[in-house]
Amino acid sequence: MYLKVQVAPESKVPSVAEIADDTLSVAVREKAERGLANRRALELLGAHFGKGKQVRIVSGHHSCHKIVSVE
Repeated sequence: MYLKVQVAPESKVPSVAEIADDTLSVAVREKAERGLANRRALELLGAHFGKGKQVRIVSGHHSCHKIVSVE
């Protein structure tokens, strides 16, 4: 399943929220450098979808708008 994800780095409170049917907003405390925000966003999405789900970024590695695969 592919989802659109909007990542907000340097947020005060980490969270995952649904914006639309296929779009999620992920707030992370980490800065958007050296992949720190991406790594934390994937961790939060993995926890959101539960154990056994593999989450990876398909496109948008250097953008706040990403497409993520959840398997």
